[in-house]
Formats: sequence, structure tokens, C-alpha cells
Amino acid sequence: MSIPEVPYTDPTSWRIAMEASAASLSMNTLNGPRLLDELPWFQGSFRLTPAGLPAGFTLRLPLPTRPAWLREEETAELLWESVSLEAAGIPNQFSGRTRLRLGRRETFTSVSALCAKIPVGRSGRPYLKIVLETVFPSLSLRWPREARLRLRPVTLKLFSEIRLAATTPPS
Repeated sequence: MSIPEVPYTDPTSWRIAMEASAASLSMNTLNGPRLLDELPWFQGSFRLTPAGLPAGFTLRLPLPTRPAWLREEETAELLWESVSLEAAGIPNQFSGRTRLRLGRRETFTSVSALCAKIPVGRSGRPYLKIVLETVFPSLSLRWPREARLRLRPVTLKLFSEIRLAATTPPS
């Protein structure tokens, strides 16, 4: 089975499969990564080229706990975005710069992405598997608290799938 002739840039043809998505935060320690939090869900979008290659993304990740320093009018969510992902020279891998913003604090760092076309999934239909990862200094966002107190870098990782939208057959 081949990838259908539906261009990946058509937002009505594709959807983010939230049931197959997950995000996590881990603190980098001398003994390796230590899981800090699983982020329950996210909102946002992925920008894809017509061939299904990642070009960028804008994601909003609600936080499981509100940082004490956030102003009352500020939403307890992490904004994670990148507008210029480029091929990294290795098949299916991409890299670029990303911006993370939490309240009035922000930081810029590198982001890596893996995007693979899966020809046939459990549903018998093709989909895209996307993995995003960035490492940032916890001190720059003053978050998460546990990593910031130890001056540890934090890894933010997100797994997601882009699947064909359900369509109704023509009558």
C-alpha cells in the first residue's frame, strides 16, 4: 500500500492522533535521565511539506502543576514552537531552532525531530510518526522546580502520529 495522493498540507485530510500522543519531561542526572512529569495532552499543529516532511510546529502543553512565580493572568502552559526544521543529513531526521515560552520567560535552543512514514498501521491505513526532542536549561524558565533547584538541564520529548482524517464515502 502506498501513501495516498492527499497532500500533507491539506489540514482537512489529516489529524493529530491524540490517542497515540504523549509528552514527557525528564531531568538529566549523572545516572541518566529521571522522569519528572508526563504531560497529559497538548494543543497545536504541525506544519508539513506536501511530501509529508516536517517544516515546523506550534504546540501548547498544559502543565500538571502551576509554577508559583507565574502571574495570575498567565496561563500555566508551555509554548513550544519551531518554524524552520531542516533535514539533518540522516534519513527521517530533522533539526532546527526552537522557542520555549512559559509565562513571561522564554529560551531558545536546538530541537531534533524524527518523522517516519508508516505505510500500514493497525487500521490498515498509512500515517506519519513524529518524535520531537529538545534539551533546555531549567534555570532559563525557572521550571520545573526540582530541576531548577539542582541546576539540571531538562529534556522535553513528544511522540505523536498524523493520520488520515475520517472521511465519509461519497453518496
